[in-house]
Amino acid sequence: MLKGFRLTLGFLTRIPVNINWEVKDGELEKGIVYFPIVGLVLGAVCALVYQLTSFVFPVPMSILFGMLTLVFLTGAFHVDGFADTADGIYSARTRERMLEIMRDSRVGTNGMIAIFFDFAFRYLGLWMVSQMFNKPMWIIFLLLPVSGKMVQGMLGYHAVYAREKGLGLFIGTISGKRVLICSILGILFLTLGCGIWGLAAAIGDFILIYLFRKYIEQILGGITGDVMGAANELAEIGFLLFLFISMQLL
Repeated sequence: MLKGFRLTLGFLTRIPVNINWEVKDGELEKGIVYFPIVGLVLGAVCALVYQLTSFVFPVPMSILFGMLTLVFLTGAFHVDGFADTADGIYSARTRERMLEIMRDSRVGTNGMIAIFFDFAFRYLGLWMVSQMFNKPMWIIFLLLPVSGKMVQGMLGYHAVYAREKGLGLFIGTISGKRVLICSILGILFLTLGCGIWGLAAAIGDFILIYLFRKYIEQILGGITGDVMGAANELAEIGFLLFLFISMQLL
């Protein structure tokens, strides 16, 4: 279990992990069950940075420090996938050309717009939640990365890899049992941290990402690693927005 967790941690983050064993085919895909736990690790560091900086700076500045910490820890891994996805699907080209654009390392206009609104919605979402949340705000930073990781199993389960060639990790290669564990862990963490609001936000996230998957599949005929990165960003933003809405209604 520890080896699987370390392998997943090394794949999803820039945290130094010593992988001193041969990684066998299919071993990385089994790590989908550790995604929410890796999210907790990322969230714990972000929460610590937020809490420490809040002793010196006002809340708006501390939120920025917390956001920046997550970028450093992940190397903007998922943000890049979000930008590539936006560049591809909004290029108004053929399916094949969309996939080529998504593989291009350069960021286009649609990608830049996606990055801007990603961080804008994230920042404003965190600020809005901070105005209504009746618990310590560091809890939100702790859970935010979890929300993006818990939906990845559902996104990849029985999915088709959109490209003819490529690794397609986690896409159509994970079992229903592991998807269920990944999803339940994420829902459990969010519910323990935010109560009924967290549960409502988790349900909203799964609905959002399911609809996103169907939308992408209609365009590309499947999903890619970039799409999984985009789903992570959408789920984290969705968590903040659904949490804010649930705090007003419940």
